[in-house]
Amino acid sequence: MNELINIPEYQVSQFNRLFRDVIEKNFSYVRIKGEISEIKRATRGQLYLTLKDDESILSGVIWDNKKRDLQFNPEAGMEVVVTGKITTWSKFKTTYQVDIDKVELAGEGALLKLIEDRKQRLKAKGIFDTEHKRTLPFLPNKIGVITSPTGSVIHDIINRIQDRFPTNIDVWPVAVQGHDAAETIINAIKGFNSVIFQDKPDVIIIARGGGSTEDLMAFNDEELAEVVFKSVIPIISAIGHETDTTIIDYVSDLRASTPTAAAEKVVPMRIDLERIINNLSQRLSHCVQNDFTKYNDQLINLSKFLKEPNLVITIFKERLKGIVENLCKEIDLIVRKNIYSLNNYKKLLRSPRDAVQIKKDKLQNFSKNLDRCVNENLRNLKKELNKFESLLFSNSMSKTLKKGYSIISKSKKIINNSKLIQPVDEVKIQFFDKSIDVKIKKIN
Repeated sequence: MNELINIPEYQVSQFNRLFRDVIEKNFSYVRIKGEISEIKRATRGQLYLTLKDDESILSGVIWDNKKRDLQFNPEAGMEVVVTGKITTWSKFKTTYQVDIDKVELAGEGALLKLIEDRKQRLKAKGIFDTEHKRTLPFLPNKIGVITSPTGSVIHDIINRIQDRFPTNIDVWPVAVQGHDAAETIINAIKGFNSVIFQDKPDVIIIARGGGSTEDLMAFNDEELAEVVFKSVIPIISAIGHETDTTIIDYVSDLRASTPTAAAEKVVPMRIDLERIINNLSQRLSHCVQNDFTKYNDQLINLSKFLKEPNLVITIFKERLKGIVENLCKEIDLIVRKNIYSLNNYKKLLRSPRDAVQIKKDKLQNFSKNLDRCVNENLRNLKKELNKFESLLFSNSMSKTLKKGYSIISKSKKIINNSKLIQPVDEVKIQFFDKSIDVKIKKIN
């Protein structure tokens, strides 16, 4: 119990300060290896990381003023080595974290695996396909260059283009290494393609000198690759040396092994163009001279066939005379044929009186025939009428009653069935000369 009395007593803030002193005095700068399991961006720009291994986790922070020194953007799932100081925090809760100054991928293999994973994702989207590659202009009016404003790359490109074929160059300065490099290059590509950018370049060169895989990570950025793919202006990538290959090399419309090679690909040699033009000019002059000689010889040969004008006129006069004579003969022949035809038609013509008389005779014949037919039809109809009259009389009711038949009626309706008569009914019997009323007493 006495031992507990000797235990020192601290205020909370006093103990936290002592604990911070212990941590910071024993751990200056440290290098910690682990996998990024979580990453958050704060409103003030700092990044909060959570590092883990198989057994535990450790919090870390990258302040905004240190992000620009990063060689790549940290992502969840990366295996990294961070360098920084261990700091404590005890205002709202007690915790400690590593204040990160530098982030490195844990080995070249991890970095290459990250690049390969990105490459496979982009390849699956189809942005590497050759069918999307745009054709470079043969002789651009302006060339846009996206690169660092310092260093030898921009000077090599400008000097090489001026040596080959002097062309307008528009340089968009960017960072080619570090945390913000990919973002500045993206802004440059979008700026050149923007509708508000007047006098756009006909082709864009993205260039940087050589470096390690980690130095070139900005050019392996996925968002940058998609922006290069969407660019309306053709893009040449010229990153590093011939052996260096980045993701935008697969997306760009043409890959150059070096920035100098990009300058050679974007414009032809002026002296070569002049030589070609001179050769074409000489060939054109030679062709024109050959054609002139050929047509001149043809003209000389044709002139030999030309005759004296008077002779030509005499020949055409003779031809015209022969044509006129033939025409007169044809006209005379046609006139004679028409006269002959007219005489024949004249013979066929008759006097109108004769025609009228013929028509009258025919009309009289038609009238006689009509009277005869009408009278004959009338007699036939009378015979038919007499025949029907005799038939009708022989079948009349009075004739039938005279033969001994009678008609029984009831209420002025003829009775033709015994079922229509009931006892005590009164019926009328009609004979040929008289009728009698009868009352039915019994029906057998």
